[in-house]
Parts: sequence; structure tokens; C-alpha cells
Amino acid sequence: MITQPKTIAQVLEYVLIATSFLIPFLISGPQFLTGSIVNTLLFLFVSQTHSKKVFPIILLPSIGAVLNGILFGTLTVFLLYFLPFIWIGNYIMVQSFRYFQKKNSYIFSVLVSSLLKCVVLFSVAYFLATIKIVPPIFIQAMGLFQLYTALAGGLVALLIHKIIVKKI
Repeated sequence: MITQPKTIAQVLEYVLIATSFLIPFLISGPQFLTGSIVNTLLFLFVSQTHSKKVFPIILLPSIGAVLNGILFGTLTVFLLYFLPFIWIGNYIMVQSFRYFQKKNSYIFSVLVSSLLKCVVLFSVAYFLATIKIVPPIFIQAMGLFQLYTALAGGLVALLIHKIIVKKI
């Protein structure tokens, strides 16, 4: 049973979670755009809500991408191998961001958490490509590309916070 939101913060939480699913489900590319938007939503969620319920926003974007079926075209089936690792990478990114933001600058927190996510996903992609479970193209898609989209998402989230949220 879904409970009614009681505060604006809870409404924001629901909007961010729903949008995190809908963006990759409805927009099939380019990957830089969808990845950056999803990462923006992840950073906004942990920086603008006090919710400890991060699992929906961590899980739903990649499920939306798989359901869309177009993001990687014929390679979408290989995305299934990455789902648990994408979830782990997203979890590490949001939790490390939350941790580092308590003691460090926003930019430092985005940088470190983005690097951690990139290292996790690149390592898995490299291993799976080495043992020929996935095509080598995934090394690039799950490597620096993940870093770029996470950094872009963190910076856009910062801009949204500074421009919009501060005015509300």
C-alpha cells in the first residue's frame, strides 16, 4: 500500500524516483544524456532529501533502460549481466557522496563518489570482457563514460540546487 506524501520533501522524493525510471525508459539515447540525467537525479536525491530509502532510485533507472531495450540496441541483452553491478555502483556512489559531503566540499564528494562508481563498473566490464561474456565495447561504456556521466550529473545537480532550490 502506497502512503500519501506528507511533506514537500516526500513529494520531491517520489518525483525523483519516478523520473529516474522514466528517463531511461522513454529516452533511448544518447547514452551521455540519459546517464547524466540519471546521475543528476541520484545526486539530487541524496543531497535534497533526508530519505534513507535509496534502493528504488538506485534500481529503477537500469530497469527502465533494460525495458526500453534500445539504449544499447542489439547489445541490450548484455546489460542484464551488469544490472547487479550497476546497482552496486550506484549504491556506492550515493552512499559515498552522502558520507564525504558531511566533511568535505560538494565538488570533492562528487569527484570521489563518481570515481568509486567508475572503478566498480570498469572492473566488472573489464573482467566480463576478458572472459568473453560481454563484447569489449562495454569496457568503454562502463569505464570513463560512467565517470563522465557521473561528474556531469553531480555538477548539474549542484547547479539545480544553487539556482532553483535556493530560491524556493
